[in-house]
Amino acid sequence: MKFYDKYLILVNKLNKIPDNFNYDLINIYSNYKKDYLYIDKVVYTNYLLLKDYLKKKNINIEIESAYRTHDYQEKLFNDLCMEKGKDYALKYSATKYHSEHETGLAIDICILKNNKYYIEHELNDLKELNIIHNNIYKYGFILRYPKDKESITGYNYEPWHIRYVGKFSNIIYKNNLTLEEFYNLYLKN
Repeated sequence: MKFYDKYLILVNKLNKIPDNFNYDLINIYSNYKKDYLYIDKVVYTNYLLLKDYLKKKNINIEIESAYRTHDYQEKLFNDLCMEKGKDYALKYSATKYHSEHETGLAIDICILKNNKYYIEHELNDLKELNIIHNNIYKYGFILRYPKDKESITGYNYEPWHIRYVGKFSNIIYKNNLTLEEFYNLYLKN
């Protein structure tokens, strides 16, 4: 099947970002970072809808990380190698051209609760996390690196890393699939 949907692009350890990838980035403000970030325009529109939905449930999310340049991704990976070793870095970070953050389609979220931002592994013990994970698909997002799927995604569980896939999020969520599994079942030639 010949099919292309920018929002379904498979970027992982084996699949790099295509040279002709179509970026549509906008500049947005992150309350967590107290700085400006870049993100895909459609992704941000849907993130705002998700954020509004969660706010009605008394859950406040913010963007911790979004688009990264190729050079910045390389720096992050190299810094993690220096700090924790290459084996660790390969479980939690991507090399240059192999990170979804380099597409602008991925967001690392954090939760603001009791005037404190909870990030990355701090999210694991928050009850709000289940509500977030069980509702992101309604807005086109999936949990990109779910628990017990490490052998498929190549990365350890990351409860903070969500990825916009658009209208196919419902199929991925309801069938408990990773993007790799969805791709192999529905899109591979």
